Amino acid sequence: MKITPNALSLNQLFSSMNEQFVIPAYQRRYSWRERQIDELIEDIYLTENVDTHLLGSIVCLTGQHTAGVNQLELVDGQQRLTTIAILLECIRQRVQQEDNADLVAELSRMLTAKALGKEPMRKVQLDSLDAEEFERLLKAAGTEEDEGFRNKQLVDAFKFVRSWLATLTADEVAGFLYKLQNQALIIRLDVGEAKDAFKLFETINNRGLKLSPTDIIKNFVLGNAARFGAAELQEARGSWAKLVSHLDGADSDAFFRYFLIVQLKQRVTKSEVVGEFKWLFMNEVFEAEKLPDRHLYSDDEDEDSDEGGAANADGKSAIIEREHAASISFSDFLLRLVGCAKAYGEIVRTHTGDKRIDRHLRNLKMIKAAQTHGLLMHLRVGGIDAKRLVEVLKLTESFVLRRHVCKERANETEALFAKLCSIDPKDPLDDIREAYRDACPADDRFRDDFAAAAYTSNIIDRARYCLERIEMDRHGQHEEMHVLGADAVEVEHIIPQKISSKSAKKEFGDWVEYLGERAEAKHPKYVSRIGNLTIFAGVLNIAASNNPFIKKRAAYKASSIKLTQELGAMSSFKFSHVEARSAELAKIAVKLWPVP
Repeated sequence: MKITPNALSLNQLFSSMNEQFVIPAYQRRYSWRERQIDELIEDIYLTENVDTHLLGSIVCLTGQHTAGVNQLELVDGQQRLTTIAILLECIRQRVQQEDNADLVAELSRMLTAKALGKEPMRKVQLDSLDAEEFERLLKAAGTEEDEGFRNKQLVDAFKFVRSWLATLTADEVAGFLYKLQNQALIIRLDVGEAKDAFKLFETINNRGLKLSPTDIIKNFVLGNAARFGAAELQEARGSWAKLVSHLDGADSDAFFRYFLIVQLKQRVTKSEVVGEFKWLFMNEVFEAEKLPDRHLYSDDEDEDSDEGGAANADGKSAIIEREHAASISFSDFLLRLVGCAKAYGEIVRTHTGDKRIDRHLRNLKMIKAAQTHGLLMHLRVGGIDAKRLVEVLKLTESFVLRRHVCKERANETEALFAKLCSIDPKDPLDDIREAYRDACPADDRFRDDFAAAAYTSNIIDRARYCLERIEMDRHGQHEEMHVLGADAVEVEHIIPQKISSKSAKKEFGDWVEYLGERAEAKHPKYVSRIGNLTIFAGVLNIAASNNPFIKKRAAYKASSIKLTQELGAMSSFKFSHVEARSAELAKIAVKLWPVP
């Protein structure tokens, strides 16, 4: 591996007009937060006299330099170099406003790549999902929030830098710029071969900031693609760019975990994702058979191996027993990976293009049913038709809700869904019904646990889902929801979440006095039960009163939501009413979410 390291100031790094740093399409979106940008600025500010500050390293895939602009593919350092580009671009805009022509010209030279007789190009060129928004943000000073940008971190970065620059005098801006140009150093590592560049990236980061599973897997795939050949690397770059696009806004680490669950048909923990992916790739991809290190990923490892093993109940390593998958081509592996990413992105964003499917996916999201993502991906990629999928989703809502309410083990639920990834995706209903029925809590247990469950803030959407479904039943609706579903509809605690503080009494009334003996002691037991919850559209304003429920009652009565209207007919509402209403709603729940 031939590596050429150079410690360069920013002036030196950006000095060559015929070099352009390209952030490729397979890289993830910009993700630095204000704290990281602030720390970078502060570190440069604190640099004194002839001291220097090391900003870190970048890894550039250089290839062979030729005449014209040479594009250096940024394998590592994307976040850092994008932040520096934002700083320099915003400073250029600031000095431009002050008619400092010399400084504008100096910054323009730094930020431009240009071949003789050709049009100028950006020195740092984004070819990623952020490309269009970066250009818009350069022109959108002061109007960032009004343009519907998708990458909040990128928007916040521009806003933060522009706000900070607005607090500085012209001399302070010039002083900071001098330090940034001359005293901030970057270690530039030039690598000529793609396979070496991706390997170097992983090596550097394994010794410093911990990489995410997605970053490690990306470099593993691209690095091995480079070992297969130039055509395979080009295909892998394009496939990974599609994958990044499909997963935009989704948790890519979670995707790879569920992708592996689908392929291996068994539960995979977060800590096992990288090892299991490497095992799958090396044992399934036909081209990998020729790699000299393939034997490191075989099933013949000893028990202490980190690769291909799963933790058993004792926390010790244990080899997973499984059959070797049939070999497929690298192209087919990439196609399957991208297809699964597309299906996963549509599932988690509840945006498949079919309103009925999306509605049920939204329901599962509210229930917190992420364990289903592997099975649903398997069904979507396998070609299930819309009608069968809707039936699967209905069954799954009942099944998962019952298991969640009855506090069944989440690991066992996920293991069941992993096992179901072996069923025929085009005709899954009989197998799914049988599996759900065997693992579904009985009616009496579900009824009792539903009435006693605490719907705390972290699962309040689960309560909203239940209340919406019960409301639909009140209206005789089972598929379409006209009354509910808007973001304005919120879960309302009838007896407030806080009752004893001075501010609570001022805002909600004296519930402690109203509820009577041991009100503060009983309150935590009842406040989050389903019987103390309803759904309400708009803002509920009440005044302090000795009988605060009466003050709420008029607003409840005026609601178009029947569940809430019914409260308006009650003369009082205390802990005994919470218990009775919880029991009543639990009976309805048994009918609405039956055993499959």
